Amino acid sequence: MTRIVVGIDGSESALAALRWAIGEARLRGATIDAIDAWNYPYVVVPGATVPLHPRADQAVDVEEELETALAAVSGEADGVTINPVVTEGVPAAVLCEAAEGAELLVIGRGRHHALRKLVLGSVGTEVLQHAPCPVVVVTHEVVPGPAEADVVETPDG
Repeated sequence: MTRIVVGIDGSESALAALRWAIGEARLRGATIDAIDAWNYPYVVVPGATVPLHPRADQAVDVEEELETALAAVSGEADGVTINPVVTEGVPAAVLCEAAEGAELLVIGRGRHHALRKLVLGSVGTEVLQHAPCPVVVVTHEVVPGPAEADVVETPDG
């Protein structure tokens, strides 16, 4: 069956990406893997890599973040199977790995960037450089229909 991977991070753009993916999944008869990845921040000091105050509940927070996103679109997802996935790892790497064999990888545009209308965030930039399939980038200002979003073909896609 056709599969679409969507990156979730708690942002409005990620929610818009999920909404867009639901419409596209309905058109393609696809399932959706909604993925929220987390990792502990680290600092590199001479001779060691040290975690910066890891929060013991970070995995739980991310699970709740994904559950909130899925609840927000539950009324829109009738007939579309959404597989929730929470995993530890660098978000861009997790998304690119999950997108192996997928038809599309859908992400929101920049979560924390002050210039988010003009530039893509670090995860988005990394995904565009390494995704194994076409990537759709969705902003939260407008929730485009499947025919209105920009699809960026990757060199391998």
